[in-house]
Formats: sequence, C-alpha cells, structure tokens
Amino acid sequence: MPTRRFVLAAALATVALTACQSTPPRPAARPIDYSNFGPIVLNAGGVDVVDAHRPAGTAVDQRIPLPPAEAVRRWANERLQAAGGPGRVRVTIRDASIVEVQLPKTGGVKGYFTNDQAQRYDGRIEVEIGGELPGETTFRGMTKATVTQSTTVPENVSVADREATLQDLVRRMMDDLNARLDAGIRKDLAPMVRR
Repeated sequence: MPTRRFVLAAALATVALTACQSTPPRPAARPIDYSNFGPIVLNAGGVDVVDAHRPAGTAVDQRIPLPPAEAVRRWANERLQAAGGPGRVRVTIRDASIVEVQLPKTGGVKGYFTNDQAQRYDGRIEVEIGGELPGETTFRGMTKATVTQSTTVPENVSVADREATLQDLVRRMMDDLNARLDAGIRKDLAPMVRR
C-alpha cells in the first residue's frame, strides 16, 4: 500500500506544479509606427485633431503605454500632411476606449488546478475625418471608420504581460484603422488629396 500512496502523492505533486507554472512571457509588442507608410498629402492649410470621446468607467487607458486616443493623434500627425491652401481638415476622435470585463472562474477543486482567462479587454476606436475646400464650388466631404478588437489574459498574468497585451490590442486596432481611413480619405475626400 505505501507504493500506491507514494504514486498518488507524486501524481498530485506533478499536477500541482504544472498548475502553478506561469505562462511564458509575451514578446515585446511591436511599436505603433507609421514611418513605413507615405504621408497622405492634403490640399489644406492645417489638420486639427479633436478628442470628443468620453472614457467609460471601466476603461483601462491609464494602464497602456500608448492609449488609443494618443495613438490616433500620432497617426494623424504622421499620416496626414497639410500642403497649404485654403482647405481645412478635422480629425474627430469619437471613441477610443478599452473596457475590462471580468470573466467567470472555474470553481471547486478543479478551479484550484485551472488557470482561467480572468479578464477580457474590448477595444473600440471610432474616428471621423471631415474636410472643406472653399472655391467656386465649395467641397465638403467626410469619411469615418470604426474598428473593434478583443483579447483575454489569464489570471496569473504579470503586470508587464498585461501591459504588452493591451498595447498589442491598440496596435492591432490602429493597423485596421489606418487601412480603413487611408482608403476612405482617398475616396470620400479625393478633391483634397494631392498624393
């Protein structure tokens, strides 16, 4: 009988050690950068960025090295270039939030040995770009894009890995937003685009 107890104890110790292992660290998030894209040169005297979004009570923007609203401002600064002229372009941030949702955990003995996904982060960015070009026939145009992404983290996630996960979420949303707004500007604000 001692042999069975020994085997059982060894098996339980192995399961406990496996359950206690933390997930491997995530690789560093790729920086949010638009230097590999050429600027969208606009027939405008300036580009104004207006932050009109109101953070939700469950928003986690303060935990992110580059929050979504700041990422949109960086995008506008790096991608939109005013080449001069009487036109004006306005970038309005309607939403730029990441909301934390607590996920249910496994209970009982099974829960002790389970590493659940503890939180889900739902990200949403909505940006509207309007342009006006006065002349004999004044042009007014507008394009907008909305992107959403979600991700989860395990209950044993480190602070550094949580920040990296959130920053990666922002980067993925911005990659999607960049593609949508680039296409929208060239289509809906075409008279203002020089190149």
